[in-house]
Amino acid sequence: MRLEVLDAAGLDTADALARLMGSEALLGRLLGKFAADENCAKLVAAAEKDDADAALEAAHALKGVSGNLSMTRLYELTARQCELIRGGDWPAARALVDDVVAEHDALVAAIGDALA
Repeated sequence: MRLEVLDAAGLDTADALARLMGSEALLGRLLGKFAADENCAKLVAAAEKDDADAALEAAHALKGVSGNLSMTRLYELTARQCELIRGGDWPAARALVDDVVAEHDALVAAIGDALA
């Protein structure tokens, strides 16, 4: 696994590995599951349907996974998005969707490169 590729994409590999007792194999499996996860697509679909409740569910799931995998920038974006939705500012939360998607896609690409 090429950890430097993941670090460059915003994943704190040292922190992630510390959470996983140093197991690169486990990190690789979890990253593969993250790359296949549908919550980013669900977030986009919710925003397109103007469905704040569905968006909150998807953003919250992304926040949890990104936090557990030490994906710092994605975690910060989704945490902010959840705060905005819960605070009633759906337009501001919806405005973050493109940033979340860009960060997610960059991580998925880096995971593909790192695991290849």
